[in-house]
Amino acid sequence: MSNEVQVLEKFEVDYQPSTIEIKNESALAEMVESTATYYESLVFTDDNIPEAKKARADLNKIATLLDDQRKTVKRGYNEPLKSFEDKIKAYSNRIKSVGDGIKESIDEYEAEQVRIRMGKINQLVDEMLDSHQLVPTDLAQLEIPKSWYTQSAFTKKGEPTKKTVEEVHGKLGYIALEKKRIGEAKSAVRDFAELSGLDPYAWENLIDQGLSSGEVIDRIKQAVDQKKADEAEKERQRIAKAEYDAAMEEVRKRSQEQVGNVIIDGATGEIVEPVEKQETDEVMTFTLEISGFKSKLHMLNQFMTEQGITFKKV
Repeated sequence: MSNEVQVLEKFEVDYQPSTIEIKNESALAEMVESTATYYESLVFTDDNIPEAKKARADLNKIATLLDDQRKTVKRGYNEPLKSFEDKIKAYSNRIKSVGDGIKESIDEYEAEQVRIRMGKINQLVDEMLDSHQLVPTDLAQLEIPKSWYTQSAFTKKGEPTKKTVEEVHGKLGYIALEKKRIGEAKSAVRDFAELSGLDPYAWENLIDQGLSSGEVIDRIKQAVDQKKADEAEKERQRIAKAEYDAAMEEVRKRSQEQVGNVIIDGATGEIVEPVEKQETDEVMTFTLEISGFKSKLHMLNQFMTEQGITFKKV
C-alpha cells in the first residue's frame, strides 16, 4: 500500500488556465450598441410591417453569428477538460470496481458470521428450556432481539458473552412466569365456569386473548345472571300462556250448552259433540218443557229443524 500512496503523492496535473480574449472588442461593443440604438429608435406602424419583419430578421442574424462564435470557442476550451475528466473517471472506476468486489466478500463473510451466532443463540435457548420448565412450543412468541447476535454480544472466541447469556436467561424466565400465570388463570376460569354450569373451554380462550382471570370471571357472572333472567322470563311466559289457555277453555265451556246428547257452541251454534249414530234408529216421542233465553231457544229450533226432528207447541 505504501507504493500506491507514494504514487498518489506524486500525482499532479499540469494545466494552464486559458485566457479567452476578444480581438477588437471595443469595435464589436460599439457596433452592437449602435445597432441596438438604431433599431430601438424606429417606430413601426401598420404601414411598415414588412420593414419591421426585415429589421427583426437582421437582428436575429447578428445574434446567431455571435452565438455561433461563442459555441465554437466553448467547444475548443472544454475539449482538454473533457479529455482529462474521462481519463480520471476511468482510473477511479477501475479502483472502485475492485473495492466493490471486496465489499461483497465482506458482506458475505459478515452474513455467515451472523448465521453462526444465531445458531449458537438458538442452541443456548434449547439448552435452557428444561431449567425453565419450558418446551419448544412455548417459544412461539419469542422474538430474538438483534443485539443477541451482533459481534459485541460474543467473545473473541465466538461464544456468547456473560451479559448475553443473562439476557437469554431473563427472557426465558419471563416466558416461564407468563406460562404459569396463564395456566393458573385458565384453571381458575375453568373451575368457575364448571361451577356455574357453563362450557369452560370457550371462556378459557379469553385468557389467550389477553384478559385476566378476574375479567373473565366477571363476564361469566354476567352470563349466568343473564341466563337466569332469560329462564325466569321464559317461565313467566309459560305460566302466562297456561293461565290464558285455561281461561279461554273456561270461556269456551261456559258458552256450550247440552241439548240431549248434543253439545252446542253458544257463540257459533255449531255442534261440538255430534250425536253418536245408533245401529237401529227408531222414532221416539218425548214431551219436554224447555226454558231458556230467546236466542238460545231460537238456535235450538234451528238445530232441530235441520236434524229433521218434528216438534210442536203444547
